[in-house]
Amino acid sequence: MDKFNKIVLEIFKLTPDQITDSLSAKDIPSWDSMNYLLFIAELEKQFSVSFNMDEVLNADTLGEVKAMLQTRGISL
Repeated sequence: MDKFNKIVLEIFKLTPDQITDSLSAKDIPSWDSMNYLLFIAELEKQFSVSFNMDEVLNADTLGEVKAMLQTRGISL
């Protein structure tokens, strides 16, 4: 399992088979503002990247968050 999915599992308390790129806050009960910020902070730490506020506020799905990493050269 890749690092991104491990972080998703830890922060949002999902099982591996639940993770899809289309998941959003409406699909994940534990995706509240606090857990989302913890998720972003952990991604920044683990992948040594930094996101701007517009990116953080406009990413609605896990796929969009992955795309933010990929634009920084992170291969997932």
